Amino acid sequence: MPRVSVVMPVYNRERFLGEAIASILGQTYADLELIVVDDGSSDRSPDIISEYAARDARVVPVYLQQNVGRGAARNRGIERASGEYIAGMDSDDISLPDRLQRQVDFLDAQPEISLVSAQLIVAGEDFQFSHVSYMPLEHPYILWSVLFLPPGISGPTPVIRRGALEAVGGFYEGELTCEDTELFYRLLARERFACLDSPLYIYRQHPQMTGRAQYEKQKQEGIAIFRDMLIRLWGEVPPETFDLFVRFRWRDEVEPIRRAERKALRAELVRLIDSLVADGWVEADERPVLEAEMERKLNRIRPQRRYFWRYLRYLR
Repeated sequence: MPRVSVVMPVYNRERFLGEAIASILGQTYADLELIVVDDGSSDRSPDIISEYAARDARVVPVYLQQNVGRGAARNRGIERASGEYIAGMDSDDISLPDRLQRQVDFLDAQPEISLVSAQLIVAGEDFQFSHVSYMPLEHPYILWSVLFLPPGISGPTPVIRRGALEAVGGFYEGELTCEDTELFYRLLARERFACLDSPLYIYRQHPQMTGRAQYEKQKQEGIAIFRDMLIRLWGEVPPETFDLFVRFRWRDEVEPIRRAERKALRAELVRLIDSLVADGWVEADERPVLEAEMERKLNRIRPQRRYFWRYLRYLR
C-alpha cells in the first residue's frame, strides 16, 4: 500500500489535466497513488484520466456522475485513499519533481507536525513566471497569518497526516468555494502546521480561474468562516468586536480603523491571543510571537503623521 495518496479533483480541465497528472507521476518519491476524481466533467477530462490510468497503475480514477463541488469531490478521493499521508493537487497546476519527497521527509522527521505546505511559483497559463509567493514557515506565524494576513497557507500544496484529516471530518461539502480555508481553521484548533522554505509547486493562473465576482463571493465566505471560528473559540462574538476584526484583517478593502477604535481593537486582540493559548492552538511560549505580529500589524494601520512632517521638512 502506498504511503502517499495524492487527491486531485477535476472539473472540465482537459487543457491542463495531462500536465498536472504527469507532474505527480514524475515525482522522485514513487511510493504513491494518484486518485483523480472527475467531478462530472462535460469535456474530455474523463477520457484523459482513463488514458493515464491504462498506462500507470498508480492512477486511481473515480468518476462522479454529477458535479458535487470540490469539497465533496476531495472527500470521495480521500475515501478511496490508502496512504498515511494525503497530498493535495489541483488539476491545472504542476508539482515540481521533488515536492513529495521533501514533504514526506519533513513529516517523517517531525512527528509533532500534522500538515506541511510549501512555497509556490505563480505563473501564467503557459508558465510565464510571475513571482514566488512566500508563506510563513513555523506554526505560530502560520496561525497568525491565516487569521489576519491571508492566505497564510498555499492551498493546494499541503501534505496532511491521514489521521489528522479524518479526526476533523475531512472537507466541508456544502456550497463553499474556499473549502481549504475552512478545513485549515478546524485543523489549526488541534494540530500543528509547518511550511517548507522552497518553492515546490507551480500555481497556474489562466482565464478559466476565479473572476472578480467569484473573488467577492470567496471573501464573504471567508468572513463567515472567520466568524464561525471565533464562535467555536468564544461561544459568542460581540458585533462590534467582529466588525473591528474584519476591518483589521481586510483593511485595504473595508472602512479603516479609526484612531479612537485602536485601543478597543488591541484589547480584543489580546483577548483572542489569550484564548488561542488557553485552548492549545499555540504553546504558551509561542505567545510572544503572536503579540509581536499583532503589534506589527497595528503599526501598519496607525497614521504615520510624524513621517509626513519629516518629509515636508526634508523638501524645504
